[in-house]
Amino acid sequence: MKPKIISVVGLTASGKTGIGIKLAKLFNGEVISADSRQVYRGLDLGTGKVKPEETDGISHHLIDIVNPGDKFDVFKFQQLAFATIEDVIKRGKLPIIVGGTGLYSRAVVEGYQFQGNDEKPEYDVLQIALMPPKDWIKPKIKKRLEERIEQGMVEETKNLLAQGVSDEWLRSLGLEYFWNTELIDGKITMDEYKYWLYTKITQFAKRQRTWFKREQNTHFLENYDTFLDDSIKLVKEFL
Repeated sequence: MKPKIISVVGLTASGKTGIGIKLAKLFNGEVISADSRQVYRGLDLGTGKVKPEETDGISHHLIDIVNPGDKFDVFKFQQLAFATIEDVIKRGKLPIIVGGTGLYSRAVVEGYQFQGNDEKPEYDVLQIALMPPKDWIKPKIKKRLEERIEQGMVEETKNLLAQGVSDEWLRSLGLEYFWNTELIDGKITMDEYKYWLYTKITQFAKRQRTWFKREQNTHFLENYDTFLDDSIKLVKEFL
């Protein structure tokens, strides 16, 4: 019998983190992040990294494992994710993959075979995709962006630069870190910064929607009012 794992994917700002924590609490699980930027230490506000006080005691894995500027890719992520899943299962817990980087979650769920990597585990997967309508997600993106700016997202990027993290590397991350750097360098005003960053994040959410719609064997949830209840029902039936 193949080991069972849960995968929670979906649009940015759709509430994946909260759903993952609640499912882990209810079903004796641990969260494995599938986010290509949350692996880096110090990139907290800009990536929406879960705060310790928000985890409700649930263990989170593959967050803060790489220094800023170090090379990290989907192959390394897959290797670490497979090892982490095995460890979680050995301890009698349910692995719950949570993340918005579609390539990362797919590398685990579908078990991509990379060159020189012939062995891969196979899982029995329940994948849930949070896909709220755009008229709901856009205000969420705007509100979250304002909150992160107030909490010091730009200052976080200034600190990274002061610590020697390269301007070029931060820009290569795109979205928040690209536009934070543009603002810090004086290339745009605060109003332009807010406009362009909001615009680019909503465009990113649109691309995510296109990506996740192509996912196979996935339960797509669109009613944001029942995300949690629907997810709980699906997991109960799956287990």
